[in-house]
Amino acid sequence: MLNIGLHPEYIFSIFGLAITNTFFTSVLVTTMLGVLGIFFYYKKRNNKGVVINALRIMVFELLKITDAVTQDRKLSKKILPLISTFFLFIVSANLLGLIPGFLGSFFISVPGGKISILRSPNSDLTTTLALALFSVLAIQFFSVSALGAKRYVRRFINFKSPITFILGFFEMISESVKVLSFSFRLFGNVFAGEVLLLIVAFLIPYIIPLPFMILEVFVGAIQAFIFAMLTLTFIKTSTMRHMKG
Repeated sequence: MLNIGLHPEYIFSIFGLAITNTFFTSVLVTTMLGVLGIFFYYKKRNNKGVVINALRIMVFELLKITDAVTQDRKLSKKILPLISTFFLFIVSANLLGLIPGFLGSFFISVPGGKISILRSPNSDLTTTLALALFSVLAIQFFSVSALGAKRYVRRFINFKSPITFILGFFEMISESVKVLSFSFRLFGNVFAGEVLLLIVAFLIPYIIPLPFMILEVFVGAIQAFIFAMLTLTFIKTSTMRHMKG
């Protein structure tokens, strides 16, 4: 029976803490990326393998893109770890969601029936909210670093005139809305793609779902890129105020 739900399913508990399939998958993706990162760190100078070279090229291209936005290599080097982490985690989670097991191949039995062990983390709104919140906090951190605490606060609370006070109020709302914008954009696209693949696979299995899976690979990569680039762009605009004085 086809079962599509907005909320993730609980698959087991550790010391009384219930673990969902999306959280379990997030831990799996994080562990894989952590192991890959350690491998890259120790092998990046001497290893000429395909994986190392691919990672080296990807990091270099991300640095070039970051430079193109910031026009400041020093700032780019500070931002690059954050941008790269967002991109790698989101794209890995999105693409892993297309392999067997994420579309309902592996199950565990529960009193209410069977549930999938693995599920794309970005199809869970709590995951995308956490990513969005961390992104917005990072934007504020770089803004404080560029402006200083006093000028940063004056962005939101400024009593010089009624106009500056109103503008500060709207600035505060704008920063808050970014959390919802980031999270719902990523969640909506990933969840919609997951539902589409499940419906197509259920109605017309085997060959027909293949073009849709290829499309989802493209969409998953684009969504990761958009999330990372929006974070980068907002960081840049928040630090430009410093250069303007």
